[in-house]
Amino acid sequence: MKKIITMAIAAMFSAVTFAQEVSERVMRIQTIDGLTTPLLLDKVQDISFEEITPLSMNIEVSNITETSMDIEFPMPSGCKYWLMCIQKEELTGTDLEVRQAIKEKYNDKFSESKFLRIPNFEAGTTYYIYALMYDQDGVVAGLSKTSATTLNTQQSATDEFSIDVTDVTKTTATVSFTPKDNAMTYYYFVASEANRAKMIEKYGDIQTADLEYLQYSAEQADYGLSEYLSYILVSGPKTKDTRDIIQSNLEPGTKYYAYCYGMNNDGSFTTGVYEKEFTTEAVAPSNNVISCEVVKTYADGCDVKVTTTNDDPYMIDAQPKEVWENFLSAANGDKTLAAKQILSRSYGGYADNFTKKGNQEYKVEVGSADTDYVLIIYGFDAAITTDVQTVEFRTLAQ
Repeated sequence: MKKIITMAIAAMFSAVTFAQEVSERVMRIQTIDGLTTPLLLDKVQDISFEEITPLSMNIEVSNITETSMDIEFPMPSGCKYWLMCIQKEELTGTDLEVRQAIKEKYNDKFSESKFLRIPNFEAGTTYYIYALMYDQDGVVAGLSKTSATTLNTQQSATDEFSIDVTDVTKTTATVSFTPKDNAMTYYYFVASEANRAKMIEKYGDIQTADLEYLQYSAEQADYGLSEYLSYILVSGPKTKDTRDIIQSNLEPGTKYYAYCYGMNNDGSFTTGVYEKEFTTEAVAPSNNVISCEVVKTYADGCDVKVTTTNDDPYMIDAQPKEVWENFLSAANGDKTLAAKQILSRSYGGYADNFTKKGNQEYKVEVGSADTDYVLIIYGFDAAITTDVQTVEFRTLAQ
């Protein structure tokens, strides 16, 4: 939700009018990226300051060949338009420098979602794919990125499949599955080393464990197994963000296995299991000391004053006290585990978009009046990096 502060500008400019006889005055606004916007003051009624709502686009790449790939760009709600930039060199530098580079090098501009089959790529080459998004006010509000590598001219899967893992971060990775036979249907997934071991221990092997789960999922969806698998199984090369595969973030500093195997709609297996091991980046603990004070309460939230000892990122989340106590009870009193569970349910894989840095004073908004709430405060950099603190407050009645 955008926070809007509006101030009349008549008084602000009255001090300079007594000495001038001009009929029109111009105010120029220059941003740190060098963009200058002139405004005729006679045309301005008021000035508004708005907090930008972060935007994110889940770019999906599929059907990769030696010279082409399919790329889906689903434009998010609140986005007015976005710039597409695809190139062989990864853009580096600060966030500002990357945004500026995209503005200079972008391939096309769109105001809607796009599914594009792009030809004329070079074989065996990694391409970096960017989407720079602008909100309804035409302000940059988000940058999303992925990458994909075209097949080598002579590339074929080792035996039945090859698996490639790239762009591994603390919480995500890009996984590519390439079958030798593009007509063969197959199943793929990503599992942590611990979950993989449990699957094998309980069911004897990964395929039997998956089949049990797929049969259960089919029953829950009121489908027969064959019909359900017709929606689940895929064919041809696939490149996926791990968040799209497991519907959550990966855990930092954790070993994972991307795996796949041939499978028919009747549940029979046509190949053995092919695996690719990878480990996510670890998260370093933060020594940031965060203090949060409730300054004023409203029916829809509270003003907070936050002080920190360094610029490490942090989160402040607000939950009804009853909700927080339920999560805390389920975690046997472990505040970090309770906060982690709320993070996963409330923010999915995009909590980093809502972190703050340094000393701040702002309003935390909530949904209910006359209700007890808890502020949950902790350092966050892809995972919780400090102890979890809580501060209680109660919203005013309407």
